[in-house]
Amino acid sequence: MYDVTVVGAGPTGTALSYFLTLRGFKVLTLERDPVPGLRTICGEYLPDPNSLQMDGDVGSAYFSFFKPFILHRMSRVVMEIGRRRFSADFTGYSVDRKLMIRERLRESMEGGADLRVGEAFISYVRRSEGFEIMTSKGRYESRYLVGADGFESRVARIFGIRWEMRCDDVALAFADEVNIRLDDPDEMRLIINERLAPGTYAWVIPRSPQRANVGVGVRLNMKEKFDPRSALQDLFRMLGVEGNPKVRGRYVPAGGMPRRVAQGNVFLVGDSAGMTIPSNGGGMHTGILAAYLLSRSLDDENPIESYLRKVERIIKPMVDIGLVHRRAADFLMRTGLLWRTVDLLPEAIVREVIEVEKGVYYPILKALSILYGLVVGRVGSYPAC
Repeated sequence: MYDVTVVGAGPTGTALSYFLTLRGFKVLTLERDPVPGLRTICGEYLPDPNSLQMDGDVGSAYFSFFKPFILHRMSRVVMEIGRRRFSADFTGYSVDRKLMIRERLRESMEGGADLRVGEAFISYVRRSEGFEIMTSKGRYESRYLVGADGFESRVARIFGIRWEMRCDDVALAFADEVNIRLDDPDEMRLIINERLAPGTYAWVIPRSPQRANVGVGVRLNMKEKFDPRSALQDLFRMLGVEGNPKVRGRYVPAGGMPRRVAQGNVFLVGDSAGMTIPSNGGGMHTGILAAYLLSRSLDDENPIESYLRKVERIIKPMVDIGLVHRRAADFLMRTGLLWRTVDLLPEAIVREVIEVEKGVYYPILKALSILYGLVVGRVGSYPAC
Protein backbone atom coordinates (compact mmCIF):
# COMPACT_ATOMS: atom_id res chain seq x y z
CA MET A 1 0.00 0.00 0.00
CA TYR A 2 1.16 3.51 -0.81
CA ASP A 3 1.01 6.27 1.78
CA VAL A 4 -0.01 8.89 -0.80
CA THR A 5 -1.23 8.75 -4.40
CA VAL A 6 -0.72 12.03 -6.27
CA VAL A 7 -2.82 12.51 -9.41
CA GLY A 8 -0.97 14.82 -11.81
CA ALA A 9 2.72 15.46 -12.42
CA GLY A 10 2.69 19.14 -13.28
CA PRO A 11 4.69 21.56 -11.10
CA THR A 12 2.35 21.11 -8.11
CA GLY A 13 2.14 17.31 -8.23
CA THR A 14 5.87 17.08 -8.82
CA ALA A 15 6.57 19.36 -5.85
CA LEU A 16 4.32 17.26 -3.63
CA SER A 17 5.98 13.99 -4.70
CA TYR A 18 9.37 15.57 -4.05
CA PHE A 19 8.56 17.00 -0.61
CA LEU A 20 6.77 13.82 0.52
CA THR A 21 9.65 11.60 -0.58
CA LEU A 22 12.09 13.77 1.37
CA ARG A 23 9.94 13.12 4.45
CA GLY A 24 9.96 9.34 3.94
CA PHE A 25 6.48 8.77 2.53
CA LYS A 26 5.83 5.99 0.03
CA VAL A 27 4.43 7.90 -2.96
CA LEU A 28 2.72 6.96 -6.22
CA THR A 29 2.40 9.69 -8.86
CA LEU A 30 -0.03 9.21 -11.76
CA GLU A 31 0.39 11.24 -14.96
CA ARG A 32 -1.97 10.80 -17.92
CA ASP A 33 0.53 12.20 -20.45
CA PRO A 34 3.34 9.97 -21.72
CA VAL A 35 5.91 12.63 -20.75
CA PRO A 36 5.35 14.87 -17.69
CA GLY A 37 5.52 18.61 -18.33
CA LEU A 38 4.46 18.45 -21.98
CA ARG A 39 1.58 20.87 -21.45
CA THR A 40 3.80 23.87 -20.81
CA ILE A 41 1.41 26.71 -21.54
CA CYS A 42 2.48 28.96 -18.75
CA GLY A 43 4.37 32.17 -18.04
CA GLU A 44 6.98 30.04 -16.21
CA TYR A 45 7.41 32.84 -13.68
CA LEU A 46 7.88 32.42 -9.92
CA PRO A 47 8.02 35.26 -7.38
CA ASP A 48 10.89 35.45 -4.92
CA PRO A 49 9.81 34.38 -1.40
CA ASN A 50 10.70 37.84 -0.08
CA SER A 51 8.34 39.41 -2.63
CA LEU A 52 5.64 37.14 -1.20
CA GLN A 53 6.73 38.00 2.37
CA MET A 54 7.21 34.27 2.83
CA ASP A 55 9.93 33.53 5.36
CA GLY A 56 10.93 30.63 7.61
CA ASP A 57 10.84 27.01 6.47
CA VAL A 58 7.96 27.65 4.04
CA GLY A 59 9.82 30.33 2.09
CA SER A 60 13.06 28.35 2.20
CA ALA A 61 11.48 25.10 0.93
CA TYR A 62 9.58 26.97 -1.79
CA PHE A 63 12.71 28.71 -3.09
CA SER A 64 14.97 25.66 -2.86
CA PHE A 65 12.51 23.65 -4.98
CA PHE A 66 12.92 25.85 -8.06
CA LYS A 67 16.28 27.60 -7.46
CA PRO A 68 18.37 25.20 -9.63
CA PHE A 69 16.08 25.87 -12.60
CA ILE A 70 16.17 29.67 -12.66
CA LEU A 71 16.90 31.09 -16.11
CA HIS A 72 16.57 34.82 -15.48
CA ARG A 73 15.98 37.22 -12.58
CA MET A 74 13.72 40.28 -12.75
CA SER A 75 13.46 42.99 -10.11
CA ARG A 76 10.39 44.92 -11.32
CA VAL A 77 6.87 44.41 -12.61
CA VAL A 78 5.46 47.12 -14.88
CA MET A 79 1.74 47.43 -15.59
CA GLU A 80 0.84 49.45 -18.69
CA ILE A 81 -2.65 50.97 -18.77
CA GLY A 82 -3.22 53.22 -21.75
CA ARG A 83 -0.45 55.81 -21.85
CA ARG A 84 0.64 55.21 -18.25
CA ARG A 85 3.25 52.83 -16.88
CA PHE A 86 3.02 51.80 -13.24
CA SER A 87 6.10 50.14 -11.73
CA ALA A 88 6.57 48.04 -8.59
CA ASP A 89 9.77 46.61 -7.13
CA PHE A 90 8.98 42.91 -7.13
CA THR A 91 11.66 40.25 -7.56
CA GLY A 92 10.82 37.13 -9.51
CA TYR A 93 12.33 34.54 -11.82
CA SER A 94 11.78 32.83 -15.13
CA VAL A 95 12.31 29.09 -14.70
CA ASP A 96 12.71 26.08 -16.96
CA ARG A 97 9.44 24.40 -16.04
CA LYS A 98 10.00 21.22 -18.06
CA LEU A 99 13.47 20.66 -16.64
CA MET A 100 12.22 21.38 -13.11
CA ILE A 101 9.51 18.75 -13.44
CA ARG A 102 11.80 16.18 -15.03
CA GLU A 103 14.63 16.56 -12.52
CA ARG A 104 12.50 16.74 -9.39
CA LEU A 105 10.54 13.65 -10.48
CA ARG A 106 13.82 11.84 -11.11
CA GLU A 107 15.03 12.76 -7.62
CA SER A 108 11.71 11.61 -6.15
CA MET A 109 12.04 8.23 -7.87
CA GLU A 110 15.62 7.91 -6.65
CA GLY A 111 14.18 8.48 -3.18
CA GLY A 112 11.68 5.64 -3.60
CA ALA A 113 8.63 7.22 -5.27
CA ASP A 114 6.84 5.41 -8.11
CA LEU A 115 5.81 7.27 -11.27
CA ARG A 116 3.23 5.93 -13.73
CA VAL A 117 3.06 7.89 -17.00
CA GLY A 118 0.45 7.53 -19.72
CA GLU A 119 -1.91 6.34 -16.99
CA ALA A 120 -5.08 8.29 -16.21
CA PHE A 121 -6.87 8.33 -12.86
CA ILE A 122 -10.39 6.93 -13.30
CA SER A 123 -12.01 6.54 -9.87
CA TYR A 124 -11.61 5.05 -6.42
CA VAL A 125 -13.35 2.87 -3.86
CA ARG A 126 -13.01 3.64 -0.18
CA ARG A 127 -11.55 0.80 1.91
CA SER A 128 -11.10 0.47 5.67
CA GLU A 129 -7.47 1.65 5.56
CA GLY A 130 -7.73 4.10 2.69
CA PHE A 131 -8.58 3.83 -1.00
CA GLU A 132 -8.47 1.39 -3.87
CA ILE A 133 -7.60 3.59 -6.82
CA MET A 134 -8.58 2.64 -10.37
CA THR A 135 -6.61 3.92 -13.35
CA SER A 136 -6.64 3.30 -17.08
CA LYS A 137 -4.04 0.57 -16.54
CA GLY A 138 -4.47 -0.89 -13.09
CA ARG A 139 -5.46 -0.67 -9.42
CA TYR A 140 -3.52 0.59 -6.41
CA GLU A 141 -4.09 0.92 -2.67
CA SER A 142 -3.29 4.15 -0.87
CA ARG A 143 -3.95 5.79 2.51
CA TYR A 144 -4.34 9.29 1.05
CA LEU A 145 -5.43 10.60 -2.35
CA VAL A 146 -4.33 14.01 -3.68
CA GLY A 147 -5.73 15.86 -6.68
CA ALA A 148 -2.97 17.83 -8.40
CA ASP A 149 -4.71 17.36 -11.73
CA GLY A 150 -5.42 21.00 -12.50
CA PHE A 151 -8.49 23.00 -13.42
CA GLU A 152 -11.68 20.90 -13.50
CA SER A 153 -9.90 18.27 -11.40
CA ARG A 154 -11.30 14.78 -11.86
CA VAL A 155 -10.35 13.94 -8.27
CA ALA A 156 -12.38 16.91 -7.02
CA ARG A 157 -15.38 16.08 -9.23
CA ILE A 158 -15.53 12.42 -8.25
CA PHE A 159 -15.23 13.20 -4.57
CA GLY A 160 -17.84 15.95 -4.78
CA ILE A 161 -15.58 18.89 -3.92
CA ARG A 162 -17.11 21.43 -6.29
CA TRP A 163 -17.93 25.11 -6.28
CA GLU A 164 -20.06 27.29 -8.48
CA MET A 165 -17.97 28.97 -11.14
CA ARG A 166 -19.18 31.61 -13.57
CA CYS A 167 -17.61 32.01 -16.98
CA ASP A 168 -16.31 35.30 -15.57
CA ASP A 169 -14.26 33.16 -13.18
CA VAL A 170 -12.29 31.34 -15.89
CA ALA A 171 -9.73 32.64 -18.38
CA LEU A 172 -7.92 31.18 -21.36
CA ALA A 173 -4.19 31.89 -21.67
CA PHE A 174 -2.12 31.62 -24.86
CA ALA A 175 1.68 31.79 -24.65
CA ASP A 176 4.71 31.52 -26.92
CA GLU A 177 8.46 31.81 -26.40
CA VAL A 178 10.21 34.20 -28.79
CA ASN A 179 13.44 35.96 -29.64
CA ILE A 180 12.94 39.63 -28.85
CA ARG A 181 14.84 42.87 -28.37
CA LEU A 182 13.97 43.83 -24.80
CA ASP A 183 14.17 47.46 -23.73
CA ASP A 184 14.76 46.34 -20.15
CA PRO A 185 15.33 42.62 -19.37
CA ASP A 186 15.01 43.46 -15.66
CA GLU A 187 11.25 44.04 -15.86
CA MET A 188 8.18 41.95 -16.50
CA ARG A 189 5.50 43.80 -18.49
CA LEU A 190 1.74 43.42 -17.99
CA ILE A 191 -0.22 45.22 -20.71
CA ILE A 192 -3.87 46.10 -20.06
CA ASN A 193 -5.42 46.30 -23.53
CA GLU A 194 -9.01 45.16 -24.07
CA ARG A 195 -8.49 44.58 -27.77
CA LEU A 196 -5.45 42.36 -27.26
CA ALA A 197 -6.56 40.57 -24.10
CA PRO A 198 -10.27 41.05 -23.22
CA GLY A 199 -10.82 40.84 -19.48
CA THR A 200 -7.20 39.91 -18.77
CA TYR A 201 -3.82 41.25 -19.95
CA ALA A 202 -0.94 40.61 -22.34
CA TRP A 203 2.48 39.84 -20.89
CA VAL A 204 6.19 39.90 -21.64
CA ILE A 205 8.30 37.81 -19.25
CA PRO A 206 12.05 37.86 -20.04
CA ARG A 207 13.85 34.50 -20.07
CA SER A 208 17.18 36.06 -21.05
CA PRO A 209 18.21 39.50 -22.35
CA GLN A 210 17.17 38.38 -25.87
CA ARG A 211 14.32 35.94 -25.24
CA ALA A 212 10.92 36.12 -23.55
CA ASN A 213 7.69 34.32 -22.82
CA VAL A 214 4.91 36.43 -24.34
CA GLY A 215 1.18 35.85 -24.32
CA VAL A 216 -2.39 37.03 -24.15
CA GLY A 217 -5.43 36.01 -22.17
CA VAL A 218 -9.18 36.22 -22.57
CA ARG A 219 -11.98 35.79 -20.06
CA LEU A 220 -14.10 32.79 -20.99
CA ASN A 221 -17.28 34.85 -21.33
CA MET A 222 -15.55 37.04 -23.96
CA LYS A 223 -13.99 34.34 -26.12
CA GLU A 224 -16.65 34.10 -28.86
CA LYS A 225 -15.28 37.07 -30.82
CA PHE A 226 -11.68 36.50 -29.76
CA ASP A 227 -9.13 35.09 -32.21
CA PRO A 228 -5.99 34.06 -30.27
CA ARG A 229 -3.82 33.83 -33.38
CA SER A 230 -4.79 37.34 -34.45
CA ALA A 231 -4.25 38.68 -30.91
CA LEU A 232 -0.80 37.08 -30.69
CA GLN A 233 0.12 38.43 -34.13
CA ASP A 234 -0.91 41.92 -32.99
CA LEU A 235 1.22 41.50 -29.87
CA PHE A 236 4.16 40.31 -31.99
CA ARG A 237 3.85 43.44 -34.16
CA MET A 238 3.64 45.68 -31.09
CA LEU A 239 6.81 44.11 -29.67
CA GLY A 240 8.70 43.91 -32.96
CA VAL A 241 8.78 40.10 -32.88
CA GLU A 242 9.23 38.32 -36.20
CA GLY A 243 7.53 35.10 -37.30
CA ASN A 244 4.15 33.51 -36.70
CA PRO A 245 2.94 32.61 -33.22
CA LYS A 246 2.32 29.07 -32.01
CA VAL A 247 -1.22 29.01 -30.67
CA ARG A 248 -1.52 26.84 -27.56
CA GLY A 249 -3.99 27.57 -24.80
CA ARG A 250 -4.99 26.45 -21.34
CA TYR A 251 -7.77 27.21 -18.88
CA VAL A 252 -6.92 29.31 -15.83
CA PRO A 253 -9.28 29.43 -12.82
CA ALA A 254 -9.79 33.02 -11.65
CA GLY A 255 -12.69 32.79 -9.22
CA GLY A 256 -11.11 31.87 -5.91
CA MET A 257 -11.12 28.72 -3.81
CA PRO A 258 -13.93 26.40 -2.68
CA ARG A 259 -14.90 26.33 1.00
CA ARG A 260 -12.87 23.18 1.68
CA VAL A 261 -9.87 21.77 -0.13
CA ALA A 262 -9.68 18.54 1.90
CA GLN A 263 -12.08 16.02 3.39
CA GLY A 264 -12.16 12.29 4.01
CA ASN A 265 -8.40 11.90 3.36
CA VAL A 266 -8.75 13.44 -0.11
CA PHE A 267 -6.72 16.63 -0.62
CA LEU A 268 -6.59 19.22 -3.39
CA VAL A 269 -3.55 21.33 -4.27
CA GLY A 270 -2.81 24.03 -6.85
CA ASP A 271 -5.25 24.72 -9.70
CA SER A 272 -7.33 21.73 -8.57
CA ALA A 273 -8.16 23.78 -5.48
CA GLY A 274 -8.59 27.11 -7.30
CA MET A 275 -5.36 28.43 -5.78
CA THR A 276 -4.56 30.62 -8.80
CA ILE A 277 -4.35 34.35 -8.00
CA PRO A 278 -7.48 35.75 -9.74
CA SER A 279 -5.97 39.15 -10.54
CA ASN A 280 -2.92 37.87 -12.41
CA GLY A 281 -3.44 34.18 -13.20
CA GLY A 282 -0.31 33.11 -11.32
CA GLY A 283 -0.67 29.66 -9.81
CA MET A 284 2.63 27.82 -9.99
CA HIS A 285 3.94 29.48 -6.81
CA THR A 286 0.78 28.80 -4.77
CA GLY A 287 0.82 25.20 -6.02
CA ILE A 288 4.39 24.64 -4.82
CA LEU A 289 3.55 26.29 -1.49
CA ALA A 290 0.45 24.11 -1.08
CA ALA A 291 2.51 21.00 -1.86
CA TYR A 292 4.96 21.85 0.90
CA LEU A 293 2.18 22.65 3.38
CA LEU A 294 0.47 19.32 2.68
CA SER A 295 3.75 17.42 3.03
CA ARG A 296 4.11 18.96 6.50
CA SER A 297 0.51 18.15 7.44
CA LEU A 298 0.30 14.40 6.75
CA ASP A 299 2.42 13.57 9.81
CA ASP A 300 0.07 15.47 12.12
CA GLU A 301 -2.57 13.84 14.30
CA ASN A 302 -5.35 15.36 12.16
CA PRO A 303 -3.84 15.89 8.68
CA ILE A 304 -7.00 17.36 7.16
CA GLU A 305 -7.47 20.10 9.74
CA SER A 306 -3.73 20.78 9.82
CA TYR A 307 -3.65 21.29 6.05
CA LEU A 308 -6.79 23.44 6.07
CA ARG A 309 -5.33 25.68 8.80
CA LYS A 310 -2.07 26.13 6.90
CA VAL A 311 -3.87 26.93 3.64
CA GLU A 312 -6.18 29.36 5.44
CA ARG A 313 -3.19 31.17 6.93
CA ILE A 314 -0.75 31.21 4.01
CA ILE A 315 -2.48 30.72 0.64
CA LYS A 316 -6.12 31.76 0.95
CA PRO A 317 -5.36 35.41 1.89
CA MET A 318 -3.40 35.86 -1.37
CA VAL A 319 -6.21 34.30 -3.43
CA ASP A 320 -8.92 36.32 -1.67
CA ILE A 321 -7.08 39.62 -2.13
CA GLY A 322 -6.50 38.77 -5.78
CA LEU A 323 -10.22 38.10 -6.23
CA VAL A 324 -11.11 41.51 -4.75
CA HIS A 325 -8.60 43.18 -7.09
CA ARG A 326 -9.90 41.28 -10.13
CA ARG A 327 -13.53 42.16 -9.46
CA ALA A 328 -12.65 45.81 -8.83
CA ALA A 329 -10.80 45.90 -12.16
CA ASP A 330 -13.77 44.22 -13.89
CA PHE A 331 -16.08 46.95 -12.62
CA LEU A 332 -13.75 49.75 -13.69
CA MET A 333 -13.13 48.32 -17.16
CA ARG A 334 -16.70 47.32 -17.98
CA THR A 335 -18.11 50.70 -16.99
CA GLY A 336 -15.34 52.54 -18.85
CA LEU A 337 -14.23 54.25 -15.64
CA LEU A 338 -10.70 52.86 -15.85
CA TRP A 339 -9.98 54.57 -19.16
CA ARG A 340 -11.60 57.85 -18.07
CA THR A 341 -9.69 58.00 -14.79
CA VAL A 342 -6.37 56.32 -15.63
CA ASP A 343 -4.51 59.66 -15.55
CA LEU A 344 -5.73 60.18 -11.98
CA LEU A 345 -4.86 56.72 -10.65
CA PRO A 346 -2.36 56.85 -7.76
CA GLU A 347 0.80 54.81 -8.35
CA ALA A 348 0.30 53.15 -4.98
CA ILE A 349 -3.08 51.63 -5.80
CA VAL A 350 -1.66 49.86 -8.87
CA ARG A 351 1.38 48.72 -6.85
CA GLU A 352 -0.98 47.08 -4.37
CA VAL A 353 -2.63 45.19 -7.24
CA ILE A 354 0.72 44.13 -8.73
CA GLU A 355 1.99 42.95 -5.35
CA VAL A 356 -1.37 41.35 -4.37
CA GLU A 357 -1.22 43.36 -1.18
CA LYS A 358 -3.85 44.46 1.33
CA GLY A 359 -2.66 48.07 1.57
CA VAL A 360 -4.15 51.48 2.30
CA TYR A 361 -6.27 51.43 -0.88
CA TYR A 362 -7.78 48.03 -0.13
CA PRO A 363 -11.06 49.44 1.30
CA ILE A 364 -11.63 51.35 -1.96
CA LEU A 365 -10.86 48.27 -4.05
CA LYS A 366 -13.12 46.18 -1.81
CA ALA A 367 -16.00 48.62 -2.37
CA LEU A 368 -15.43 48.54 -6.13
CA SER A 369 -15.37 44.73 -6.04
CA ILE A 370 -18.82 44.74 -4.43
CA LEU A 371 -20.08 46.91 -7.31
CA TYR A 372 -18.78 44.21 -9.67
CA GLY A 373 -22.17 42.52 -9.25
CA LEU A 374 -23.70 45.34 -11.28
CA VAL A 375 -21.64 44.52 -14.37
CA VAL A 376 -21.99 40.73 -14.41
CA GLY A 377 -24.06 40.16 -17.52
CA ARG A 378 -22.23 42.73 -19.60
CA VAL A 379 -19.98 41.67 -22.47
CA GLY A 380 -21.78 38.34 -22.69
CA SER A 381 -21.29 36.96 -19.17
CA TYR A 382 -22.97 33.61 -18.78
CA PRO A 383 -24.52 32.75 -15.39
CA ALA A 384 -22.37 29.65 -14.98
CA CYS A 385 -19.97 27.48 -16.95
